Amino acid sequence: RLDHNSWHNDYAGFEPSPKGPVGKCPKSITRDLAEELLNKEAIPFYESEDSQWPDRFHAVYRGVIYEAVPTQPGYSYHAYPWRGDLRGPTFLTRKTLKALREKADKRGETKELESWLRQFGGALR
Repeated sequence: RLDHNSWHNDYAGFEPSPKGPVGKCPKSITRDLAEELLNKEAIPFYESEDSQWPDRFHAVYRGVIYEAVPTQPGYSYHAYPWRGDLRGPTFLTRKTLKALREKADKRGETKELESWLRQFGGALR
């Protein structure tokens, strides 16, 4: 199961909040589409080899990187547009970034992805 924050705009972006920017998905990303991206496209990331469930997933869609974190590991996740300049574990590994770039390239979204990374890449490692 996947929850995601969307708003009235049909582009990914961020709204200010007292705790920092809050990612908002485009209104055109339905729950079904978000779940399809999570289940078929997303790249899992494990903090530890001993983890039973991924600590987060990353996917790219229309050049925007999305992150999903578990709310109930193995059952439900919360997804939002990723940005690397926020507090917390927001980094992308080189391996993940390479895989996202390959996926974007296959769909002709390289230009959009590179624009997103220039604007929000922050903590790339």
